[in-house]
Amino acid sequence: MFEWDKYFDYFKFAAIIFAPILWKRVNQALKKSMNTRAIDYITEDFYESLSFQDGELPDLETVRELFYDEGLLINNSFGKPIKFTAETFTMALESQIADSTVLQFMQRELYSKTEIFGKIARRVSVYEYSFADGDSGSLPRGINYIQYILFDDHWRITSMTWNDENENYQIPPEFVD
Repeated sequence: MFEWDKYFDYFKFAAIIFAPILWKRVNQALKKSMNTRAIDYITEDFYESLSFQDGELPDLETVRELFYDEGLLINNSFGKPIKFTAETFTMALESQIADSTVLQFMQRELYSKTEIFGKIARRVSVYEYSFADGDSGSLPRGINYIQYILFDDHWRITSMTWNDENENYQIPPEFVD
C-alpha cells in the first residue's frame, strides 16, 4: 500500500513552489483570450455598423466610437492612397448615401488573425463586400490591416489600411478558409 503521509510534505512543497507559476500562466492565457475576444467584437461591430440595406442607414456613430482619437483609415486599392479620419470616412459615406451613389452595402470578415503585445494589437482581416442585395456568388474581397490600442480598459482602433483583391494582388491561400 502507498504511504501518502510519507510524501505529503513533498506535495505541499511542490504546490507552494509551482502554484504561483501555474496561476500566472493560466491568468495570462485567460487575459489574452479575453483581449482577443474583445478585439473580435470591435471588428465585428465595425463591419456590422457599416453594413445596411436599401432604405436603411448604417450606424456611423458606432463606427466613430470604435476609433481612438481621430483614427486613420487608408484605402490603398487604387493608384493613389485615399486617406480618411474616422470622421471624414463616415462623412464621405453619408454623402454617398444622401446623393444615392450608395443605396446599400454589406461587408463581413472571412478570416482573421490577431496578435497582441501588452496594450497594442494588430489584426489581419480578410473581408468580402457587396453593394447589391444578397449574396450573388463570388463577392469582391480584400485585406484589412487593423491596429488597436488598449486605453481606459477598452480596445480602440487606431488605424486601418485596406486593399481590395485584384489581378495583381491575390489573397494568400493561408488567409482563405
